[in-house]
Amino acid sequence: MTSPARKLWLIALLCLSVAMFAASLLIGTEPLSVKQAWLEWRTHVPLANAPTLSILVQQRLPRTLAALIVGSGLALVGCAFQGMLRNPLATPYTLGVASAGALGAWTASIMIAQYGLPHDIAGLPSLQLFAFSFALFDVLLVYLIATRKARVAPSILLLAGVTMGMLANSGILLMRYLADPERLVVMDRWLMGGVDVLGYSPVKTLFIGVTPCMVVLLAQAAKLDQIGFGAELAAGRGVNVKALHVITFAAGSLMTAIVVSIVGPIGFVGLIVPHTVRSLTGSRHRLLMPACVVVGGAFLCFCDIVARKILPQETPIGIVTTLLGAPFFLYLLMRQRFTDWEN
Repeated sequence: MTSPARKLWLIALLCLSVAMFAASLLIGTEPLSVKQAWLEWRTHVPLANAPTLSILVQQRLPRTLAALIVGSGLALVGCAFQGMLRNPLATPYTLGVASAGALGAWTASIMIAQYGLPHDIAGLPSLQLFAFSFALFDVLLVYLIATRKARVAPSILLLAGVTMGMLANSGILLMRYLADPERLVVMDRWLMGGVDVLGYSPVKTLFIGVTPCMVVLLAQAAKLDQIGFGAELAAGRGVNVKALHVITFAAGSLMTAIVVSIVGPIGFVGLIVPHTVRSLTGSRHRLLMPACVVVGGAFLCFCDIVARKILPQETPIGIVTTLLGAPFFLYLLMRQRFTDWEN
């Protein structure tokens, strides 16, 4: 595909993202009249007396912004990890961050119910604080294991992450065994993921935490292009391979930990979006990574629309991403040979 064609694809994907953002604001369980919302905004009536505008501003907009930020972040991390680890199956959760965060959330839930842990610590929800802390601990431990010989070994990084994820899943099973049935239902719902946030505080946390990490990852695009030819060749071209691994690992894992602590684990976004975009734009990360940011947000907005409007009783978005993502990824597997990783 020629460079102008790829740029046209990027513009088309950007327009698609804007359309999905607008559709997510307008489509939901309750019908919303754009004309009525506009009239209520023009008359400057309080939100308490403007039901349509209230739904749009206080419910739809925070939820849509959360979906946009989370989808963009997870897609970018998946793309960066696939490039760093040279593994087409790498995702934001490959290094065990999601499982560790879920274990932290389960631990907080059990301690709140049975041991008197306060619901808020220093003004932050205990569940989110524990999820983030456990995920961050997983990141640090995996990094220490992978750098025990004064260098970052991608294979060890991958194996350590998978092992830590399995260990955390065992801890989740223990927590499920100890939990009462009511708590079990609540936490199982959290494990399915969801961007149905309340108010703008979670959106603010996501934006402050995710945006700097995204900027750092996007800045590594040219170096990830070089490492695609091999670590030795990249080093010969002036790339500090160890620094690239550390920066990509740290920024991607921190972003994933923040996302999981706020909205729970949402799967498949970081796997299928990079592969889908790669088939349209090619493998150059300087174009691929920005496109993943755009498509990731649009994809999660679309999944949220499906969860709210098409499936019954507002299905958790994590289920929707899996139902849509798994068959589509199988389709990609049948169409592509993934030649980028064959060597």
